[in-house]
Amino acid sequence: MLASAPTGNPSESPRVSSGGDRSLSVLMIAALLSCAALLVFPQIEAVWGAGAFFDSDDAMRAVQLRDFLAGQGWFDLTAYRLDPPSGQITHWSRVVDVPLAGLTLAFRAFLSPEFAERATRLVFPFALLAALLALAGWLAALLSGAATRHAAIWLTALSGPMFLQFAPGRIDHHAPQIVTLLAALCFLLQGLDPRQAPRLAVCAALMALSLAISLENLPFFIVMASAPALLFVRDGAAARAQLLCFAAGALVAFPALYVATVPRAAYLQLACDAFSIVHLAAILAGGLALLVLAALAPQLATARARAGVLLVAGAASLAGPLLVAPHCLGDPLGGLDPLLRQLWLAHVTEALSLSSIFAKSPGASVAVALPVALGLCCALAFAGFAHGLARRRWLLVAGAIGVGLAAGMWQIRVFSSATPLAMAPLAAAIVRVLAPLEVASALRAALVGVVCALVSPIGLALALSSSEAAGPGGERACLKPHAFDFLATLPPSRVLASFSLGSHVLAHTAHSVFAAPYHRNNHGNRIAADIFLAPPEKAEGLARRAGAGLVLWCAATGEPSPLATAAPAGLAAMLERGEAPLWLERLSPDGAPLLVFALRPVE
Repeated sequence: MLASAPTGNPSESPRVSSGGDRSLSVLMIAALLSCAALLVFPQIEAVWGAGAFFDSDDAMRAVQLRDFLAGQGWFDLTAYRLDPPSGQITHWSRVVDVPLAGLTLAFRAFLSPEFAERATRLVFPFALLAALLALAGWLAALLSGAATRHAAIWLTALSGPMFLQFAPGRIDHHAPQIVTLLAALCFLLQGLDPRQAPRLAVCAALMALSLAISLENLPFFIVMASAPALLFVRDGAAARAQLLCFAAGALVAFPALYVATVPRAAYLQLACDAFSIVHLAAILAGGLALLVLAALAPQLATARARAGVLLVAGAASLAGPLLVAPHCLGDPLGGLDPLLRQLWLAHVTEALSLSSIFAKSPGASVAVALPVALGLCCALAFAGFAHGLARRRWLLVAGAIGVGLAAGMWQIRVFSSATPLAMAPLAAAIVRVLAPLEVASALRAALVGVVCALVSPIGLALALSSSEAAGPGGERACLKPHAFDFLATLPPSRVLASFSLGSHVLAHTAHSVFAAPYHRNNHGNRIAADIFLAPPEKAEGLARRAGAGLVLWCAATGEPSPLATAAPAGLAAMLERGEAPLWLERLSPDGAPLLVFALRPVE
């Protein structure tokens, strides 16, 4: 049976750590980072030796970073070589570019610009991985005491972050978002203790920083932001300081980050996929509502009265966004062209639902989802036995995990954020179950480590491994840096290529592209789709009118491209068969994974 965390009055909290415990945690994290580096050494070697990119977002982030360091403005987030001549404004911000630029400039003091960037791409994800492990241990200690810290660190490492969002070369915003989520949650849990109410202001600031990066954590933050309000409903004036601290932090941090990251000309633009006035208006209204609630606390003597006023305040806060931008309550990618959704997004693994992944790879799906579900069950069980502050913390963590699990059913990529949250309660349960064993402490620690390994994502993945296909490997050959060597020798031109190749073309060459895997690039992606789907004789006219100079096709995909299967008589299908129309002249050498064609001059 799971016993409770410390119980008693609401101000009780478990012992978090001692000096020796923290030192051991540091040593443990250092050892795990060393093991992680050994496990992913081939990727480290590929990044350092060849400048490889393993994800389109990392390639595009590198392009954005280079443009920033070359003098492109702070507020100018246009990718000018994507869908030229006007380029494409991305939905990213400069927040992640700040540490990347700082590291790159520091490394340039003793490395060439090229290797300074590569060094940054190796140091950045490993620094964030260290932060992730430390925060996982802190979360476990806040919930159930220092005894579970090391188990949580170990279990989080066994969730495989070094293979996913924290992999070598990973410089996109996903890892920073996971780290800010854990940090915000830890400060929120601390702030639930009335003696540490100012920590709620830090939590609000971390939420603002996260939303300034991207909106990925918004579902988690909705749950977390409800905690101070619900605390006020239950405790009334006793929670007034906590309400004030959270509201003050939000009212200062969110406008400050908005001004710091959003161009003045875009202050009033409605955007569902990035931090915009839609979100800021609701947040400011909510923060002001919390201040009003705090001021009225002495007059609101009953929980029913406080709940009624809170419901009215919440409705008023959401009224504006609901009236002005109701479409933002649905899919943030709702503006994506339906054809592009079918040809591109439907084939992006991280954007698929868990059920879709399960149909292709049931073992992998179970390994991803089961540990999170177990973590949720453990958090709810602990909450059932706990009292006061401990119960509130467990319930809040359970709510965050539950939201992550539900969102992960919709898009599997959410599990990369939900899994670290679930590892703390799962580790606490394992420690608690094995605590009664009358064995030496070293043997008990070993048993905890073994059980953690058995229920971890990596352990389950190994146990459930089968002959399930991991996906086509041929396209990877087309994304390796050396595949672009020949293309890079050609004069800059507009390249017509498939969606998956676009970011890598920008990162490895000086060319421009029409298409890349970004939902805002409807115009350029649709041009590429229309040309590749058209019959070769019609595709020529479309390509020339669009200003294409080169056509690029991956000859080593291993399976048919969606562009080819969607139109068997189209240009893409023809290129897929190894053929080419007369109006295209092949330039690339025989055996090259990337086929490079030039449009022949019109006679």
